[in-house]
Amino acid sequence: MSESDPYAALEQLYPALIAQMPPRFNSHEFILRLAYEHQGLYIRALAQYADSDHPFMIAHARLARALARFPDLVRYVGDEPSVDIFGHTGAAALWRRVK
Repeated sequence: MSESDPYAALEQLYPALIAQMPPRFNSHEFILRLAYEHQGLYIRALAQYADSDHPFMIAHARLARALARFPDLVRYVGDEPSVDIFGHTGAAALWRRVK
């Protein structure tokens, strides 16, 4: 895994993580599991935006968009209300596992 690009390293883990998710899940749920199971890489990814006013928002958006690069594993089915890691309700992309 690439230590210089934590996002590329995390993406390599997506297929195995997607397989562990329930048949339908949202981006918030996926990112929480990703962060929990791969804390070091997640922190390195987040740290890339440490000077931003909204590092979590930027990093999480990037991580969530990467799910679309796995059309053989998941399909986007819309958005749903979801609570983020800060306890705020907003919209999150809803995904359906294909396999």
